[in-house]
Amino acid sequence: MNEVNIPVQSLKTIIISSVIASLSAFFVLIAFIAPAEYGIDPTGLGKRLGLMALAQKPEATIKKSIMQCPTGAQAVNWQDIVVITVPAHSELEYKFFIAADELLNYEWSTDGAMLYFDFHGEPKGDTTGYFKSYQISTLSKAAGSEKMPFTGSHGWYWKNKTAENVRITLKTRGQYKIKGLM
Repeated sequence: MNEVNIPVQSLKTIIISSVIASLSAFFVLIAFIAPAEYGIDPTGLGKRLGLMALAQKPEATIKKSIMQCPTGAQAVNWQDIVVITVPAHSELEYKFFIAADELLNYEWSTDGAMLYFDFHGEPKGDTTGYFKSYQISTLSKAAGSEKMPFTGSHGWYWKNKTAENVRITLKTRGQYKIKGLM
């Protein structure tokens, strides 16, 4: 059997290199990744570099309740109410999985700001990128009902072009499964 002798200098170099690599990785984790991903900034460098803003996630709070809200001459028993925060200069989508021919009743409003939005749907299993828009506009509120033309993901894309966070209250009723923030 052949023995391989590793010179002591090479072994020492490997150990030193491993220690330096481990310390460098730890520094990157603490100084860059923790502030950007988790909002933890023990060095203060993340704040100075603007990385803390990356850790702010859009908020969505779902309130399961039946609530009477007048819509025109009739009242709607809202099945779900969700409060969504769209961060400044950001965008997000909120989706439901709905079967074909099901009706979605909805009403949403912001805390005053106008948002660009696209209420649309994507067919289940489609890989072409096809989607159908039901309403596209820039408004601070919208309401209505939509009979879904196909089974798939349906919901809203909102874009906040302002310098402030915008809160949206979305009220819905129908036969659906909430997918939530996308």
